[in-house]
Amino acid sequence: MNNLELYEYSKTMSEVKLTLWDELPDFAIYSDQMLQIVSEEISFMQNGDEKLITKSMVNNYVKWGMMPKPVKKKYEKMHIAYVIVITILKQILPITKIKDGIRLQVALQGNEKIAYDSFCEAFEESMRKVFIPILEKSSPYVLEEREIKYEKLAISSITTALSNKLLTEKIIETKIKKI
Repeated sequence: MNNLELYEYSKTMSEVKLTLWDELPDFAIYSDQMLQIVSEEISFMQNGDEKLITKSMVNNYVKWGMMPKPVKKKYEKMHIAYVIVITILKQILPITKIKDGIRLQVALQGNEKIAYDSFCEAFEESMRKVFIPILEKSSPYVLEEREIKYEKLAISSITTALSNKLLTEKIIETKIKKI
């Protein structure tokens, strides 16, 4: 593929790093601060002016039991992790499946910290596996094989699906400009 815009996008996406649990703020914050942190964290997915996360979305996630309630209107590390994961996954999964998926991963991994860090690891790996072949400019496009442990199969599958969705949208966007 000889497309500079797709190449630059793929370079950015293959280098995406999510903030791990231990690097998230270790103190309680207000919703506006949390929204700012999450917006910056997922800025690589921003497309146009659409808001990926709002205060009312977070309130709904709490109301629907997708994440714990804030403590005295303050959010902690766990809340930030939940909102990051939900915001990323809602790009590809229905909300009800996200809720079940989070519960599954926490059960499989043992706690929220390990589940969140596993999500970050799987997401970053999926982004690299999907976008690096674009940078190599080889034809045909070849995805490398991945060996995935059963307890990480769901999380690896969904993060790969999301990575493929982002690539597909960018290909369509860059190709449609040439028509």
